[in-house]
Amino acid sequence: MSSIHFTLSEAGGSSGERVLAVDLGERRVGLALAEPGRPLVEGLPTVDRKALKGKLVDEIRRIALERAVDRVVLGIPLSMDGSEGPAARLAREFEAELAAALDLPVEEWDERLTTEAARTRLREIGYSEREMRSRLDQLSAVLMLEGWLRARTLADERETGERG
Repeated sequence: MSSIHFTLSEAGGSSGERVLAVDLGERRVGLALAEPGRPLVEGLPTVDRKALKGKLVDEIRRIALERAVDRVVLGIPLSMDGSEGPAARLAREFEAELAAALDLPVEEWDERLTTEAARTRLREIGYSEREMRSRLDQLSAVLMLEGWLRARTLADERETGERG
């Protein structure tokens, strides 16, 4: 699957950093990249977790090095009430593995509802359920990274406003 620019909104920039978003799924892993000076978040090809046979950390490390990433944002699928279920616990365990393998900051991001938001957008632009499967994880990672970038931009603006 090729990389696409799937987002329909402006991300707000990545404040000088290349940021890789990782949406960890049981079968597939969605990836997205934000680069300095580019207003759109790029959806990268989805990784088939089962095909990697336990080498997912190595694959993400390879992508991070290839793309000269400065930071990784990992989605944590919290429950709707904010509690941590089995999927969130597995994501945190993966975060520890990833942080040990990369010499980069790895940040958590609450990715509740990104898959449903992605599914809704794909339906709106005419994808069938079958066509959606190959794009859903990718768009989820894009939406997650957009949210992280917006939150970071707002925090930076608040901090600058407080100082200035």
